[in-house]
Amino acid sequence: MKTAHSFFYVSILLGTTSTSIYAAPINAVIGLSNSQVVESGQQISLVPNIGTLLPLQDNFLPISNLQNVTHKNWFDEIGQKVRVEHKQRDLSYTGVLASIENNENSFLISINKKLTSLPMSDFYLIPLEKGDNTQVTTIPYQISYQTNQLSWTPQLSLIFDNNQVSVLQQAILHNSSSSIIEIQDSLLHYSRTATPQVFKAERSLMAMDSANQGIEYQENEISYPLNGPILSIAPYSNTLYSLPSSSSSIDSRVQTGSLYTHSNSAGKIDVSFYNKLEFTLEQDGLPGEYKTFWKRSNLLIPGNSVTLNTVRKNNSVEVITNKSQDITGYITLVESSSKKLPSVQTWEATIQNHSNQEQDYSIVQNTNGIIQVLEKSDVTQLNANSIEISGKIKANSKKTLTYKIELNN
Repeated sequence: MKTAHSFFYVSILLGTTSTSIYAAPINAVIGLSNSQVVESGQQISLVPNIGTLLPLQDNFLPISNLQNVTHKNWFDEIGQKVRVEHKQRDLSYTGVLASIENNENSFLISINKKLTSLPMSDFYLIPLEKGDNTQVTTIPYQISYQTNQLSWTPQLSLIFDNNQVSVLQQAILHNSSSSIIEIQDSLLHYSRTATPQVFKAERSLMAMDSANQGIEYQENEISYPLNGPILSIAPYSNTLYSLPSSSSSIDSRVQTGSLYTHSNSAGKIDVSFYNKLEFTLEQDGLPGEYKTFWKRSNLLIPGNSVTLNTVRKNNSVEVITNKSQDITGYITLVESSSKKLPSVQTWEATIQNHSNQEQDYSIVQNTNGIIQVLEKSDVTQLNANSIEISGKIKANSKKTLTYKIELNN
């Protein structure tokens, strides 16, 4: 007795280009360096990575022609009208692709009936018409594969405006294929991998889309669903997509500095102060490097980039945005019983506020011995080897504090 089977006939040549005319919108888990695509339609939309094609059916005939043919997408367009666009420069040509000089890694294009030779590695190929040799293969059910032609990069920012901070998050979607990619019911997947190639800025499509859903943390994975209307990404371009953002009140603002002293320190030691802010996150977000900006009217002043490792709702975050221009200071060793340990030392901390508002300050002094605070003024012991001098300083004023410590081995 013979068992009836459903058969799957697919002929795939890596590098074959297609357009959205022949391919239905794809579903994909979009990663930082590649994507896992699931689709069904008349033609595979993107170039699968070798060894990743997975038919979603138990029984199927062999899937042939999976060899990696170098420059096959170029050979398929010989005799057809194409546009070639330089990968780095603002330079493009339109004409008929005449031939491929594979050994020389170059191609001949007929522009107004004049042949021009150009290097293949410097140009993107964009087909403008369907050749007679283009094969449309029916895919009667879903298949899945990985591809490097679709990826994304987080774009993360913190904007400080008076006593508020806005946590802004966007996704830059990258299409590195020569075809339009249409995405529907897909998922952004965040994992710490290499940043994908960013394409020419002049071809970037900055299409903002409102996001009503949240970033999801499940099974130690971070994802964001791309639901809603079909999202179309042009060939060799980027699309900026809005992710959930939030706003928080700034809980504290401190001008902070730190330094290291040893038993034979002498003279005045300058302290460099930095602006440290603390706030509580209102919702879950993406870890990573955030660019910081200070808002002044309708302008944004860039600050330092900061790294946030835990971006979870109700988590308290401390960031240092830039070097302080309001507070300066130094500490001075006034007296020491010995240049070797043990030693009893008397120090002075001098802080000056150059701004027209009261400031909070903090100086962390690290030493090479075990500390015991003997006499203190606004001094707190942090651990065995360090202390913190902290307090408030009035606008446009200068302040000097004296404290005594004992250092032991």
